[in-house]
Formats: sequence, structure tokens, C-alpha cells
Amino acid sequence: MSCQLKASSSSSRTKASIATTLVLITQNAKMTALFNFQSALLVLLLFICTAAYCHQLFPAFMDRKKDSPVVGVAWKCARIGERLSPYISVCCVIFAVRLFIGA
Repeated sequence: MSCQLKASSSSSRTKASIATTLVLITQNAKMTALFNFQSALLVLLLFICTAAYCHQLFPAFMDRKKDSPVVGVAWKCARIGERLSPYISVCCVIFAVRLFIGA
């Protein structure tokens, strides 16, 4: 009988600690990239850089499939990354500095 009481009390403690953790996570949760403008810009910038790199690796595939919805968006971002590469790289450096500073 005492073993069952210990098991149930530790189970209730575990449930209470999980509930407390969930409350703390919910209270300290930050906005997602969809609602935070800086994070949305960072996601867009990283997508442009990734698409330009993938276009460098697989140019025939991306050029052949540029009319499809998914690869077409990646192809357009790759063009932006190729043609505006100095500006894209400056933006990457600015975001990296802001990330290290913590602003």
C-alpha cells in the first residue's frame, strides 16, 4: 500500500512540475517569425542565401523547374541572391552583429 502511495505522489509531483514548466514556457514565449518583423526578415534572408547556394549546385534542375510553385519561388530568390549579392551579404553581416550583440 505504501509503495502505491509513493508512486502516486511522485506521479503527481511530476505532473505538477510539467504543468509549472508549461506555464513558464507560455509566459516566456517569444513571438514566432510570422509576427516578429526582424525574424521574418532573417528567415527571408536565409532563404535567399540558401536558394542562391542551391542554384549554384543544381543550376539545370532549378532552371528547368522554375515554372513550378515551390522551385519557382526558390529560383526567384536565387536570382535576387545572385544579382544583389553585395547587399545580401551586408544584410547577413548586420544580422550577425545584431545577433552577437543581443539587440
